[in-house]
Amino acid sequence: MKPVWSIKQVFSNAEAIRRAVSALTEKDVYIGVPAENAGQRSGGINNAELSWLHEFGAPAAGIPARPHLLPGVEDIRNEAVKILKDAAQKALDGKENAVEPALERIGLLGQNAVRARFQNNDWPPLKDATLDAAPLKKDDEGNVIRDKKGNARRGKSRREKGRVNPLLDTGQLMKSHTHVVRKRGSA
Repeated sequence: MKPVWSIKQVFSNAEAIRRAVSALTEKDVYIGVPAENAGQRSGGINNAELSWLHEFGAPAAGIPARPHLLPGVEDIRNEAVKILKDAAQKALDGKENAVEPALERIGLLGQNAVRARFQNNDWPPLKDATLDAAPLKKDDEGNVIRDKKGNARRGKSRREKGRVNPLLDTGQLMKSHTHVVRKRGSA
């Protein structure tokens, strides 16, 4: 009797699994004020520094803590864990292209949760002096606008404008909070 040879083709997606798991473990999601969004503000401080200042407060300067970043990220923790578990399972199934969208989704959830903290919070209220301060009106070159008698003209105060929520006068600081997905070690 002659020996019988059989050939069986076996498909291995080990390489796809390795790439997918690598993609999941080699990237990080950063939520906050990235350098490219920090922007320079009047007074020489940028939005990243201002965010840190308000997150932890500066008692010596009379600025109470108004935490927004850490509580905002904490708000999405459970949902982020579910998304990561799902992405890990897809990575083990060799679906490398499922990783990046999962990380982006976590970043967007975190960004929105942090921004929501600017509107829904239990922060200490602004001082009356801050609410009643009327800013000087300036022209395009930054010169103070004066009336016919030479008195400086002033705009409406925050209280007059109805903007009494701390850190939400223009929304610039809130909008600077975003997310980025980067390769680990490149931040």
